[in-house]
Amino acid sequence: MSWLGLSTRLPGFFPEQVKTIQVNNHIADLGNQVAAEQLVLADAATYFKQLNESQPSPKQAGAFLAACQTAKQNWQDYLNRRVERATDSLTAEAVIAGLNTVIDPGAVYGLDVGNNTVWSLRQLRFDQHQRMTMSAWFGTMGYGLAAGIAAKFEYPERQVVTVSGDGGFAMVVQDLLTQVQYRLPVLNVILENGGYGFIQQEKQAVGEGDYGLRFNNANWAGVAQNMGAVGLRATNPTELAAALAQYRTLVAANDLRPVVLEAVISDELPLDTSRMILDTSRYGQAEVQQYRDNQQFDATTYPSLADLLANNF
Repeated sequence: MSWLGLSTRLPGFFPEQVKTIQVNNHIADLGNQVAAEQLVLADAATYFKQLNESQPSPKQAGAFLAACQTAKQNWQDYLNRRVERATDSLTAEAVIAGLNTVIDPGAVYGLDVGNNTVWSLRQLRFDQHQRMTMSAWFGTMGYGLAAGIAAKFEYPERQVVTVSGDGGFAMVVQDLLTQVQYRLPVLNVILENGGYGFIQQEKQAVGEGDYGLRFNNANWAGVAQNMGAVGLRATNPTELAAALAQYRTLVAANDLRPVVLEAVISDELPLDTSRMILDTSRYGQAEVQQYRDNQQFDATTYPSLADLLANNF
């Protein structure tokens, strides 16, 4: 396994028998979190480029890669269906998909902590020169708004977008005044569902109730207006499209006010992909069918990776 440019405690999730090559351009990080068989002091992108160029001939893609590519496309289809499902209300997937239509190639994202992080990382555009920052180590709620301030000071010519849940945003809404004071035209997106969804999902996983996880919201778009920012609010696809069109107009006019886009979403949790009960060779047929019924995963559209390998490759 190649471990590239990381210094976090991910090795705790690796099987013990896995052999590891760690590549990092900071010597202090080499061997710090993992006892790798090979430590390489190098830039990861340069290392891999030279490694590929040194191969005598390109390796042909095998059945496993082809099956994984099909599974990845099936996953994208699932996300697209979640976007298309939004008609009279908004899903989080629909909001992120809409947000992607106004993202610049060099955008910098400040991601808060919670289910909003999951939705963002699954769908936000990272296909060009976009960059991101998040509180991956401490998991600090409220990180997004402050990250947007730092990003705009560091990269004044680049578009800066923050994505927060309503819980995290409410903790640090006063930071919006700093964005206003210093004329930082950051786009701050709030995914509002009136609760701590990530904690709710954690409690469900261990059979606990939802005690203390719901809260009242302010009209965050109105709060933003009163703070001197631009406040936009969307509760359905039509309103979301109008809000994004207004944001484009503000950008074209070089308006230096920060923007708060309050998107009221359906109270649904993101699909937990840490345990997908799809493979009948690992789980019983009844358990798989119950999972498929609950998640609306029909076997024809969403076969397991094992089935893809067995039937098509």
